[in-house]
Amino acid sequence: MALSGPRVGLAAILSLVAAFALAGCGTPVTTEDAGRTTTASPSPSTDATEEASAEGETDTGGDDQGQADSDGGEDPAQDRVRTGPVAQYGGPAYGDQGTAEVLEPGVWCKTIAVFWGGDAVPDGVRFTFENAVTDRPGLRVDGGVCGTRGADRSCLGMLVAANESGIFCSLVLRPGGDFQDGTAITFRGTLECPTAEICDQVAAREVDPGPPIIVNDPEPSAEQDEEQVEDPDQQQEPQPSDTPTTEVDG
Repeated sequence: MALSGPRVGLAAILSLVAAFALAGCGTPVTTEDAGRTTTASPSPSTDATEEASAEGETDTGGDDQGQADSDGGEDPAQDRVRTGPVAQYGGPAYGDQGTAEVLEPGVWCKTIAVFWGGDAVPDGVRFTFENAVTDRPGLRVDGGVCGTRGADRSCLGMLVAANESGIFCSLVLRPGGDFQDGTAITFRGTLECPTAEICDQVAAREVDPGPPIIVNDPEPSAEQDEEQVEDPDQQQEPQPSDTPTTEVDG
């Protein structure tokens, strides 16, 4: 039985619509959103890929992770600049040059020889004598050039370059009422080197030090002064004479 014209036309339209719908299922749809193009895909694989990518990302946190805190790290310059006792930090050796000289009552001068000694010191090394330290109270130590034993510079503030020799420096001493004979003086200062390794080498050197700096009162005591002053009332005993005596007859 033949189909009528309207039914045939309706069937054809339905077929076209179905075919168009099937074709549209596999085609992504693009939309414009505020100048950004986004793609909506019916495939679930795209969402899964994006989710997996989000889960696999690691937040490095910028400078907060994977890097050392510069504020808490060691300053490399500190390895090349070291401050402390001369004997422990590789500074030059030194030796006392004898009893203190009296500049005036209550003011003394101490002369000290300074030398590197031992093996040669690498170029670029230098040591600055900064402070004098006493092992007992009662003695004030100041810098100054003084004395008659060859000192040409103050020990305090003195910079000694690598392998410098023939150095004589001095200190001005002012004893207090509680000064004690036998007070010892040592030094603190700063060692500077081109590299940390060179500082280690210098500090490890073995050097025979000079005589320790020991201060005793160089001024005569009042009792000694009294012993040296002759008593004007004391009678002199006659001294024997080798000259023969001559008797004169009257």
